[in-house]
Parts: sequence; structure tokens; C-alpha cells
Amino acid sequence: MPSAAGWHGLPPTAHEFVPPVQLPAPTEGVTESVAPAPALWVELEYPNGSRQRVRGFAMAWTRTAVLAQWIEFSIAREAWVRADQCTRREIPNSAPGT
Repeated sequence: MPSAAGWHGLPPTAHEFVPPVQLPAPTEGVTESVAPAPALWVELEYPNGSRQRVRGFAMAWTRTAVLAQWIEFSIAREAWVRADQCTRREIPNSAPGT
């Protein structure tokens, strides 16, 4: 008998997650984000040469690197990536009356 609530079918699994290529965490010159974190498009690069564009947020940055956070397989992921892999994105304001 199917469940009335919850997942229909198999839930997403994290075992297929492959971490992207990332930079070492910087030790100086880091600016941390304040809420709300800037919204980004992030071009993730993988060890096999493939790429994936994800919606994410800038959690911290330096002049050359960004700590990007995104959701993959229902889990928040983070990676330090090159700044040129990130572009700002707009989040439409959906509040009534604005």
C-alpha cells in the first residue's frame, strides 16, 4: 500500500555524489557572507573534465575564490571554487505587494 506522505519511490541517494574539483581553503583575506548570502550560478568542474551549472550561494570569498554552497542529492554541499566559475543570479521577489 503506498504511503500518503513522504517519498513516492526511492529517496535520492548520496552514494552517487562526486565532489567537484575544489581549491584549498584560504587562510587569509576571507570575507564571510551575511544573510542573505549572495545568490550565484556556479560552474562546478569535476575530475573527469565534466561540468555542471548549479544554483548556489556565496558563503565566503576572497579576491580569487568563492566558498559556494548548493544542494545536491537533498544535502547542502560546499566547495571553494575559482571566482571566475561564479556569476551573480537574481532571485525574484515573490512577496505580495512588492
